[in-house]
Amino acid sequence: MICSKFFRGRFKADSISYNIVVNGWCLIKRTPKALEMMKEMVERGLSPTLTTYNILLKGYFRIGQLKEAWDFFSEMKKRKCDIDVVTYTTMVHGFGVTGEIQKARKVFDQMVQEGVLPSVATYNALIQVLCKKDSVDNAILAFEEMVRKGYVPNSVTYNVIIRGLCHTGDMQRAIEFMVRMEEKDECQPNVQTYNVMIRYLCDAGEVEKGFDMLEKMRNRSCLPNLDTYNILISDLFVRKKSGDLVVAGKLLMEMIDRGFLPRKCTFNQVLNGLLLTGNQDFAKEILRSQSRCGRIPRHLKL
Repeated sequence: MICSKFFRGRFKADSISYNIVVNGWCLIKRTPKALEMMKEMVERGLSPTLTTYNILLKGYFRIGQLKEAWDFFSEMKKRKCDIDVVTYTTMVHGFGVTGEIQKARKVFDQMVQEGVLPSVATYNALIQVLCKKDSVDNAILAFEEMVRKGYVPNSVTYNVIIRGLCHTGDMQRAIEFMVRMEEKDECQPNVQTYNVMIRYLCDAGEVEKGFDMLEKMRNRSCLPNLDTYNILISDLFVRKKSGDLVVAGKLLMEMIDRGFLPRKCTFNQVLNGLLLTGNQDFAKEILRSQSRCGRIPRHLKL
């Protein structure tokens, strides 16, 4: 192992150095190698830190080894490791995303019983898994519990709830949470918040409301990103109205002017749509303008 040879040379490795390597192996789903590094760490007289254990715990979840993760967590407790909020948050998220909701909730409750205070990130993990694997109503109960205990939800918390409500088709409640986000908790919606709302409004056939949301986004000085443009352009083509295609062309020009490079299929779709609806002049204007900027393939011709 190259890093092991390096550590045995002049370089005096410490626990931080080993943690970096352990994390690297876990990131590429080579947990056994990460364990070897921890063993070598001990052999060299270095004690694994809580960070080392937390990295390995997350590594087990990353490769779907739930039993091993639970055993490792139990071993941490036996060794009297000073288990912290990061450990518990990893456990809640790790079990939750695989559908082990009861186990995730059990760990969460155990955490509180043992005197480790959940963080906003812990609640976010719980709310996320409830939205995805259980029900949005239960996620909202966890949200209200969080607020009742004095925690202030952040944009991640709200985005998870809003996405969950949108996914179930409850757009009205999603909008209410968006208003609450701004007015009650003074948490500004970000581009992810707006993109979720725009996507689901457009999917529900409410394209005009999607554009209202885009306008609100701009008024709040939240700039659209590539996903915003792609969502709107794609949904404008669903209706296939001549006026919509002109709007799609304007969005295309705006996104390129702001430095976003559209996919070739999106560019061709807009140009072809404009040509088919008799907007040849606008199509030529887009092609000439962007050809001069060198942002599209030169071989495209009208």
